Amino acid sequence: MASPRCRELLLDDLHAEALVLAAGVHGVYVRNALAAGEGDGVVVSVDDQDVALAWFGRRGNLVLLGDDAALRSAVLVRACTDAVVAAARPWRLVMGPEVWVEALRERGPFAPLVCRDQIYYVGSAESHCREFAFDEVRTAQRADRERLVQATLLLNASDLNVDPARVDRRWLRDTIDERIADGSTRVIGPPAGITCKLEIGSDGPGGQVLEGVFTFPEQRGRHLAAQLVASCLAAAPGVVSLHVGQHNRPARAAYERAGMQEVARCRLLLLG
Repeated sequence: MASPRCRELLLDDLHAEALVLAAGVHGVYVRNALAAGEGDGVVVSVDDQDVALAWFGRRGNLVLLGDDAALRSAVLVRACTDAVVAAARPWRLVMGPEVWVEALRERGPFAPLVCRDQIYYVGSAESHCREFAFDEVRTAQRADRERLVQATLLLNASDLNVDPARVDRRWLRDTIDERIADGSTRVIGPPAGITCKLEIGSDGPGGQVLEGVFTFPEQRGRHLAAQLVASCLAAAPGVVSLHVGQHNRPARAAYERAGMQEVARCRLLLLG
C-alpha cells in the first residue's frame, strides 16, 4: 500500500462528497454543513482514492468518516489520527468509528467527560407513530428562554457530565436566542412553562438531525419525548435522524415509540 496523503477539504470536493454519502446516517451532519458552506477538514487518500475524512465543525465538533478498508488498516488509522493532530483545529467532541476515536484518545493527554457508544436512529413522516403525534407542539419563543436554559443545563449534566457551574451563561443564552430566532427549537407546554424540548440541529440535503431532546424530570412518564419526536417526524419533508447514548434505554424507547428505528452506531468522546 502506498503511503497515505492528506489534503485540505474543499466545499466542492466531489470525491470527498462521495465518502460522506457512503457513510450513511453518520455523514448526514457533515453533508448538510458542507452544502451550507460550513466547517472545514482534512481528507486522507491512498493511490488517489479518498479513504477517510476528518471534518471540523464551527461549534467544536469533529466527525471522522472512513471506508471499510481504512477501518481495518492500522496504518490508515494512524494517518487519520496524525491528520487531526497536525490540523491543529479546536475541537471538544469527536464522533467516529471506535478504532479511530480510541486512537485519537490515546494521543492525549485528554480528560474525557464521556467516552461511549452512540446509537443512530432514523425515521420519517411515513414511519411516525400517529398515536403519539401531538398537535400542540410549537416553535420556541422568547418567553421560553430561561426554561430552555434550565433544560440545557440539566441535560448536559445528566447526559454529558458537564458541571452547570462551568457553563458560560452568556454563551448559552446567545445560542438559545439564535435557535429561537431561526425557529429550530420545538417545545411542548405553555410559554415560560415548557415541559419538553428539542432542537433541529441540522437541516439540508441529508435530512434533519434532532438534538437535545429533554423532558423535565417532574414531567417524565407521560411520553412527552415520544410525542415531540413523532410530531417532528410527521412534519419533516425527508429523513430525520438522531443519536443517543447506547445506555440510555428510556430515551431509546421514546424514539422507537415515535416511529424511529436503530440503524448504526459510532463512538463519542467529549473532552473535559
